[in-house]
Amino acid sequence: MGDLKSLEALSQALVEGSAAAAKVIFTVSPSATTKPQSLAQAGNGAIIQGRPDDIGVVQVGKTADFSTAYQMAMGLEKRLADAFLIMQVRNSERTTAEEVRMTQMELDQQLGGIYSLLTVEFLIPYLNRKLSEAQKNGQIPKLPKDLVKPAIVAGINALGRGQDREALVMFITTISQTMGPEATQTFINPEEYIKRLAASQGIDVLNLVKSMQEMQAEQQQQMQQQEQLEMTKQAGQFAQVEQQGIKAENDRAIQEQQVQADQANAQAGKAS
Repeated sequence: MGDLKSLEALSQALVEGSAAAAKVIFTVSPSATTKPQSLAQAGNGAIIQGRPDDIGVVQVGKTADFSTAYQMAMGLEKRLADAFLIMQVRNSERTTAEEVRMTQMELDQQLGGIYSLLTVEFLIPYLNRKLSEAQKNGQIPKLPKDLVKPAIVAGINALGRGQDREALVMFITTISQTMGPEATQTFINPEEYIKRLAASQGIDVLNLVKSMQEMQAEQQQQMQQQEQLEMTKQAGQFAQVEQQGIKAENDRAIQEQQVQADQANAQAGKAS
């Protein structure tokens, strides 16, 4: 509270002092030959009669004081930003994405823990009360208690879901690194993992993620297509073998006819 009040007072003093410093006033010596009216009416680049020593400018002369007040205000702002958990990323040319991500994770964990308590202790009872009043007044129909339950899925409760996402991803990564990818495929249910990951990011999986029934149906369809393709290939091979057999029989019949014709010609030659 003291920092807030001090920062407010310093900000007011800096604004008022800056306004006073921005005001430009010229002074003319009473015994000067330069007329104030000529100075006031002179345009930019105009030439008038007078001596520069006769003319002065009113200056605040509080630059050092303003600098001290500004530095104090910056220090108070930093302290208040730390107190209110305002994310401050290091401003440099070599600030990495990992540094920003770690800062976000830290704030997400702190705020997620705070607002998760508010969700349980305040928001859920508040919604239950509002639903009960709306049902009594007839604004909405009566909802079955066993089927309809209020749940906070947006707003400040979304801060807590980021922590769930990081924990889930870290869990899967640890299993994969320590036990190997085979352990992940063996012990982890892919459908449930995808659903929980989508829920932690506030994504509705309806008609987006395929169910096990749909995947099994697609696998059966692919197997049927593969079987039909194999049957088509086998039918083609059978037809080719059959054609080769028919061709072989035709060639054999032609050879037999040629042999018979040669024998008949030989017998005819002997008879003559």
